[in-house]
Amino acid sequence: MTSPYSALEVALDALDERDPDIRQARVQFGNPCDRFEPAKFGTLVRIILGQQISRAVATVLWTRLVENELTTAPALAAVMYETLQSLGLSRRKAEYIIDLARAEINGTLGLAQLNTKPGPEVSHILTSFRGIGGWTANNYRLFALADFDAWPGNDLALMEAVKRLKNLKARPSHKEMDKFAGQWMPYRGAAALMLWHLYTCLVRDARPT
Repeated sequence: MTSPYSALEVALDALDERDPDIRQARVQFGNPCDRFEPAKFGTLVRIILGQQISRAVATVLWTRLVENELTTAPALAAVMYETLQSLGLSRRKAEYIIDLARAEINGTLGLAQLNTKPGPEVSHILTSFRGIGGWTANNYRLFALADFDAWPGNDLALMEAVKRLKNLKARPSHKEMDKFAGQWMPYRGAAALMLWHLYTCLVRDARPT
């Protein structure tokens, strides 16, 4: 069975043929590191924690959940919103995570079955839940399901990386990002991993958690 990282290397090789700038970036900075996670509820929680905050803060919050044994759907479904707030989560994120855990427990979410569906369907279903937008759904598809065409193109670090990769004067808009990504299909997710790696090398550690 091919590992996600081995499949990523194949996808990156295919990207080299599509975009000489990515090929040059790989020559200069190497490949992204292995950041794939199990396709479990806790991985979805970690991605939600990373919404619009720094990687360092998200890591602290996740560590607190781990220390309090609050990383599974049964454990999270059983607590009150205030419990997560006491660990540093905002009220809104506490609601997102606990409500999602309860949806998993009652079968409304059904993550195990969802994980077997095509990528666009996964995004469609995930984004029907409060607190999950395109960025979160695509990151789950990419990091948990190794879907190498998932494209979280509205990520600011990706925008900055594309600016540097393509020697642009300003960060591209979300629409412009999607246009750039058109040449990378069906490996837009692999391109995203390479772009985060490029951003990390050139600016700072902003990789998704």
